Amino acid sequence: MPTFVQISLGTGALVAGFSVATMTLGWPVAASLAGRVYLRWGFRTTSLLGAVIVALGAALLLMLDDTSTPWEVGAFCLVVGVGMGFSAVPTMVAAQSSVGWSERGVVTSANMFARSIGSAVGVAVYGAGVNATLGTHAGHPSGPELATAVHRVFVGVVAGAALLLVAVLLMPRKVPTDAVVVPADDGATVADEAPGQTVGGAA
Repeated sequence: MPTFVQISLGTGALVAGFSVATMTLGWPVAASLAGRVYLRWGFRTTSLLGAVIVALGAALLLMLDDTSTPWEVGAFCLVVGVGMGFSAVPTMVAAQSSVGWSERGVVTSANMFARSIGSAVGVAVYGAGVNATLGTHAGHPSGPELATAVHRVFVGVVAGAALLLVAVLLMPRKVPTDAVVVPADDGATVADEAPGQTVGGAA
């Protein structure tokens, strides 16, 4: 995105950084609000809200071209960031709530590792797509050429947002309610109670 803002829109590095800053601003703000929302409406509903907002933001990105303004870029990235904030936190907590305390560290690390792998693969795939579109002009593309290549990336982002929406819809409506037996400090066993919290809404 910063490269698109600099080359296609003809701005400086400071303005290009603004486009990314709006996403990183919307994400934590929405994440802080997501905690209150999923306590009232459940993990699945909150995640679905976030996925819909991400899809909306991704669709708005398709409107960007070399005649757009940095303000439009910042606003659309803000929408995507808000959606990610509302979807990332509930899915993490839902995964943690589906297991006992003895396994939550494993679940958390697996979740974060999957996100890191997805980010790395996404950057590689989209970057390769831009280079393939630019061809021999990849080293010094013109504004319109880069805008065309980045537009194809935005199409891929929309596809990714659609997959996110499908994945959230496949989330179970309730976390498991079975008691998980974990060893106590004195060698005995105690039941780690898993409240029957509803993923899609209140229990």
